[in-house]
Amino acid sequence: MALLIALLALLLVSAIGMGMMYMSTTETSVNANYRDTQRAFFSMRAGLEEMRDRMRSNAVSAITLPTVMPTNGTAGSVVYILNQAGSSDTTVSPTTYGNTYFDDEFCHETFSTMTGLSTTNGVCAASGAVPSTAVTSYSSVMAYNNTSSALNYKWVRITLKQNGTLATVDSSQGASSQVCWNTATNNEVAVTALGAYTTCTGTGSAQAAGFMVEPVYIITSLAYTPQGSRRMGQYEVAALTITPPPSALALDGSGVNFNPPNSNNGSVSGINGSGSPPAVAGCSTSSPVSVPAIGTSDSTDQATVVSDIPSGRITSYPGSTASPSVVDMGSDAGGTNQLSNLSTPAQLNALAAMVADGADATYTCSINGTANGSGTSACSGSYGTDANPQITYVNGDVTVSGGAGVLVVTGTMTISGTMQFDGLILVIGQGSVQINGGGSGTINGSILVAKTNNSTTPFAQLAALGTPTFQWNGGGSAVINYNSCWASIGNKLHYMVVSSREEMY
Repeated sequence: MALLIALLALLLVSAIGMGMMYMSTTETSVNANYRDTQRAFFSMRAGLEEMRDRMRSNAVSAITLPTVMPTNGTAGSVVYILNQAGSSDTTVSPTTYGNTYFDDEFCHETFSTMTGLSTTNGVCAASGAVPSTAVTSYSSVMAYNNTSSALNYKWVRITLKQNGTLATVDSSQGASSQVCWNTATNNEVAVTALGAYTTCTGTGSAQAAGFMVEPVYIITSLAYTPQGSRRMGQYEVAALTITPPPSALALDGSGVNFNPPNSNNGSVSGINGSGSPPAVAGCSTSSPVSVPAIGTSDSTDQATVVSDIPSGRITSYPGSTASPSVVDMGSDAGGTNQLSNLSTPAQLNALAAMVADGADATYTCSINGTANGSGTSACSGSYGTDANPQITYVNGDVTVSGGAGVLVVTGTMTISGTMQFDGLILVIGQGSVQINGGGSGTINGSILVAKTNNSTTPFAQLAALGTPTFQWNGGGSAVINYNSCWASIGNKLHYMVVSSREEMY
């Protein structure tokens, strides 16, 4: 009897032990599978980020972005980055039906320029493949590309977006309407909803008409691990439009304080490409030929600025109209309405905040000699170079010593000593520019000045735009040359993610 009990006890202990071993093995497999799916997920995200990085105009290995919707026979309308894991990996061919890494998402996206992309039971058929004649491909530049140690994403694709490509953006507009990102309203819009436009950018586009828009692109990435885990995801991305109304100097607000020198120390030129700034690759200053030297918010300020310019210096302000070329860009009678998207403190501060979110460098400093958060003194720092322009956000007062790219200043911007800045300057906040004796600055691009905030702590937002100030003091000199290429340089320095999702097939 005792032997039987011992054998039963041994059997029970063995069963428990076997069960625990089985549970441990199962748990190990579950953990391994989860780890593998996570590896696939983050590899997919890495692919999305490589494409987003290489979209930048100043990227080390920049790609050429699509300029038209996917079209059979138009190479470059669909762009892929391929990331094969060495010779032992299956050839990465997303346009080949039956390939392990076939692009089985494209047939689910609707483009008016592509017909006959079919599915069978919701799955891409052979006729749903991306036409190879529409494709331009690049190799990944990530570490260990084309080796067994390469990250597990296999390809990344980018196309423009139409209103009907995925979920409809605007049901009141046609499915073929291009989708733009509207910086002023912070949302996606069908370009035809803005007027009689067919494209977001370019000649005759919504942007050329003054709308602060950029094309929306769809980025799709597929990751596939050696163990078979598969993840596919998408970004919708767009550049931030931070090009001000076309003028060399825009004084946005009522009651402008403009104090030009009596001597031949300063000039503001609206002649596109005047001066001798370095050229921007792939950009021409041939159009527009010229813009106003100075733009104001209403006709009263227009008249004030004209009367402030010494009679002997009017030729120092050439532009698209007779010298001095000063134009009312407001929405009042006779105005060009080019400041309508930048007519309130809320609009301008929102623009400054969006630029700040994508800034390469951020500085916090005092304002009007008063502590501003962690900033207790005026700022100094690096503001980019012509070879490496950057987006710089200065929350406070700053003395500019030169730079390139986009510079946002919420306090007073001072020019003292010799400097050259190539790009766009937005003085939004205190709205004050001071050129001191001995200052000899050159700005190639464009500058906008707007007072949106109170002058005392906590520097609260004003209900309406205050008085913008642009003042020469003593013998200071400054030259502002309008340059359309440098004024828009910031539009392609960063691409922001406006939406993201994972495809579950």
